Amino acid sequence: MTELRKLVLWNDMWNGELAFADEICSPEFTIHFGRDVSTHNGDDITDPAQLKAFVRDFRASFDNDLEFTLVRNFVDPATDFAVSLWNLRIGPDRIVGGIDVFEFDDAGRIRKVHSVTGQRGIPG
Repeated sequence: MTELRKLVLWNDMWNGELAFADEICSPEFTIHFGRDVSTHNGDDITDPAQLKAFVRDFRASFDNDLEFTLVRNFVDPATDFAVSLWNLRIGPDRIVGGIDVFEFDDAGRIRKVHSVTGQRGIPG
């Protein structure tokens, strides 16, 4: 599976397809969010099972009225990094954008993510 395909499945996972975490994430997975860590425990995630629980709880906190859409992905096959730009619709009227920077392990699974959410959507 290509790194680009993993980024698509990452987006699908955030849209509720939690089982994809087991397929695309390294057993030693970590994520770091660029927001106040006192509002969540995301930086404590150390494996795909914890990631799935975090995403499930995050979605539930918005009554599952969320939709992530990909804007653009950047994958350099010569490195173990990739970048994804995305938008998130929260309820009927609010859209915010974000960026995820991915690092892959030797097996090509997502090992580390740095994720930042902005205050407005990212144009396509």
